[in-house]
Amino acid sequence: MKNSNRNQSAINGAAVSSSAQSTNRYMQYPRYRNKQGHGWAAEDANAMADRLAGKRVSQVGGCNAANGADRIVNGVEIQTKYCRTPYESVNAAFDGNGYRYGGMKLEVPRDQYDQAVKVMEQKIRDGQVAGVIDPAVAKDIVIKGHCTYVEARRIAKAGNIDSIKFDAKTQSVTCGITCGLSFTVAFVQGVRSGQSPEEALKTAAKESAAAGGKALVVGVGTQQLLRTAVGRDLAAAATHASRQVLNTVCKTGAGKQVVEKTASLLAGEQLAGQAAKNLLTKGMRTNMVTGGIAMAVQVVPDAVKLCRGKMSGAEFAENTTSNAAGIGTGYAGATAGAALGTAICPGIGTVIGGFIGGLGGGIAGSAAVKGLFSFFK
Repeated sequence: MKNSNRNQSAINGAAVSSSAQSTNRYMQYPRYRNKQGHGWAAEDANAMADRLAGKRVSQVGGCNAANGADRIVNGVEIQTKYCRTPYESVNAAFDGNGYRYGGMKLEVPRDQYDQAVKVMEQKIRDGQVAGVIDPAVAKDIVIKGHCTYVEARRIAKAGNIDSIKFDAKTQSVTCGITCGLSFTVAFVQGVRSGQSPEEALKTAAKESAAAGGKALVVGVGTQQLLRTAVGRDLAAAATHASRQVLNTVCKTGAGKQVVEKTASLLAGEQLAGQAAKNLLTKGMRTNMVTGGIAMAVQVVPDAVKLCRGKMSGAEFAENTTSNAAGIGTGYAGATAGAALGTAICPGIGTVIGGFIGGLGGGIAGSAAVKGLFSFFK
C-alpha cells in the first residue's frame, strides 16, 4: 500500500473517532425521541451557538439535578424552557413556591421572548419571584434563545435543513482539523516525491477538501441516522456489544483500573465501577455507528473501482482492512488522547488530544495491516 493511502486511512480513523466524540459531547440524541425531545435539542443548539460565539460553555443539565442549571455560559447559570406558548415556557419554571431557578437566567424560544418577558413581569407583580419586586427586572431574568420553538422541534428530527445545519456546526471542528492535517501530510509528501511547491499545494488542497468533505458527510450522516428508529436500533446493538467488551476487560484488576482511570479523566471527576463503564459505553456505541458509516463511504467507491477493473482484489482487501483497523485502533488512541487532553485543558484539549491520539492509533493500526499483507506479496 502506498504511504499516502496508509496515512489517509490513519486520518480517516482519527476523524471518525473525533466525530464520534463531538456527537457524544454536543448532542443528547438518546433523548430526542422523547415527547419533550425538542427541549433537549434546544439546549444543544443554544449551547453550540454560544460555543461558536467564543463563549465558555459547560452543559451540566445531564446530571438531572433538581432545579439545577442546564448549562453555564461564562459563569452564568441558564435554565432552558421551550414550550408551545410564551406563557407555558415561563410557567414551566414555576411551582407552588414560585420561581424554581433563583439566580439563574431563563432561556425561552427566540420568537417568544417579548411575550415571555411580559409574562415574567406579571409573575414578579404577583410576588412569585423571591427577592424581586421590580417588574423591569424581568428583562434581566428572561433571555432570548438562539433558535425558535419550531426550529428546536425540527432539530430533534432527521431529514430537515435545521437539523442538518445543527449537525454541520457540531462537526465543524472535526472537519477543520481533518482538512488541516490532510493538507499538511499531502503537501509534505508531494514535496518529498519531487513535486514543485505549486504542484504540491494543488494536490494538498484537493486531498484536504476531499478528506474534510468526507469527515463532514460521515459526521452529519451519523447524527441524522441516530435520530431515526434504524439508528436507535443500531445504537442499542452497539451499546450491548460495548458493554460486553467492557465487562470482559474489567474482569481483571488491571483492566478495571484502566477503564476507571480513563473514564475519570474524560469526565473530569472520579468515576468507578458501573459509572465508569457507562461513560465509556456511550463513546464506544457512537464510534461503532460512526465507523460503520465511514466504512460505507470508503468501501463503496473502492467496490466500484474493483468492479471496473481499476483496483485489484488484493488492493481492495488491503484498503478495506486498513480502514477498519484505522477506525478501530484510532478510537482506542482517541479515547486515551481525549482523556489526557481533558486533564490538561477541558474542552479544546479534549478535542485536540482526541484527534492526535486517534491519529497515532490509526497509524499503528494501518501499519500493522501493511505488515500483515506484506507476507502475501
